[in-house]
Amino acid sequence: MKKRYVILIAVVLMIVFGSFVQYTKPVRPFIQLPGEIYPGSAKWPIIGTVFGGLTNTFMSSLVAWVAVLGLAVSLKARSRTADEVPTGFYNFFEMIIEVAYNFARNIAGAKVKDFFPFFMTFLLYILFTNWMGLIPGWDSIGFWESKPHFYAEKEIKLIEAELEAAHLQGEEALATYVTGLETRLGVHVEVTDGHLTAAAEEEIFHELEHGFDLQNLGDLKQGMFLIRAAETTNEDGTKVKPDGADYTIVPIFRPGATDLNFTLAFALIAMTAVQYYGIKYLGARGYFSKFFPFIGKGFGQQVAKNPIKAIDPAVGLLELISEISKIISFAFRLLGNIFAGMVLLFVMAFLIPVANVAFFGLEFFVGLIQALVFGLLMLIFMVSATEGHHGEEEHH
Repeated sequence: MKKRYVILIAVVLMIVFGSFVQYTKPVRPFIQLPGEIYPGSAKWPIIGTVFGGLTNTFMSSLVAWVAVLGLAVSLKARSRTADEVPTGFYNFFEMIIEVAYNFARNIAGAKVKDFFPFFMTFLLYILFTNWMGLIPGWDSIGFWESKPHFYAEKEIKLIEAELEAAHLQGEEALATYVTGLETRLGVHVEVTDGHLTAAAEEEIFHELEHGFDLQNLGDLKQGMFLIRAAETTNEDGTKVKPDGADYTIVPIFRPGATDLNFTLAFALIAMTAVQYYGIKYLGARGYFSKFFPFIGKGFGQQVAKNPIKAIDPAVGLLELISEISKIISFAFRLLGNIFAGMVLLFVMAFLIPVANVAFFGLEFFVGLIQALVFGLLMLIFMVSATEGHHGEEEHH
């Protein structure tokens, strides 16, 4: 059978099973900004007690890191001598490295030998993380989780935080909050040192879970199997879910860049590297005089000759604020674009599954562009940090 017929049949099956067959339609996604914690991992030793549980974004990042290391090791093992002619994937990747190196050299010049390892590592790692989210099932196959249980846990954490805040305000504020909580939940609340007792927490948890359970918040209903919970329309036109619609799916993996922890960590590493190279090329005094001009050599004499230089400390303060803001810009640019892309794919799969054929291509290029933008900006910031006040380079 010709390839084009296979593709056409696949598209037709996607339309039929994704749009018309009730039990195979995509489930409406449960979207949240932080990475989802694997059910039960919050109780694991060390991982649960120290980190609060294992998140799917961390696991996805770990897989991407293993993939990048595996790529590096496999290419190193197949490295050739000068007399050998490269072939296959090795030849293709050598071309990619050469193009990236020449691109970086056009920006960084002779400093490219210092900066290129950072540039290429960040580019590959972010690219792998972004593209892994396009693998079918990557962020849609996972663990079943009870939404009432999940929401009850979140509510308990909120109550604990509010209790602690009321406790700090004094006994009267604590008593007022506890009375209001008892009225709202209809249970007796026992508190010790601003925290719920174990018995009170368990009773409140079950009460909350029961309340959420009655709301049928999930998109999968319990039966012999967990199947799609289709909404029905009442006589008054309101849509309701069937009883037992209490479950959702926590994906095993989710693109790392959809978690602020991931993007912020990369932003901090990138800007730390920028400061390191700035100090390396200009020296500590020469580099920090960009932000605090009064520590530079002969600042007083410069002001005496040209009084307008007296405003340099204010300009340096703006430069310092700009340097810190780069961390925020790095983190939120990558997060916003990749998270929005993930939401787009999920929502379109729920509404018009066949439309994802086009959107997958769009997100493929978005993932590539965002990795390039991150690496390019880091490279530009590194070059800028190693230049003196007047574009002169001081080598120490």
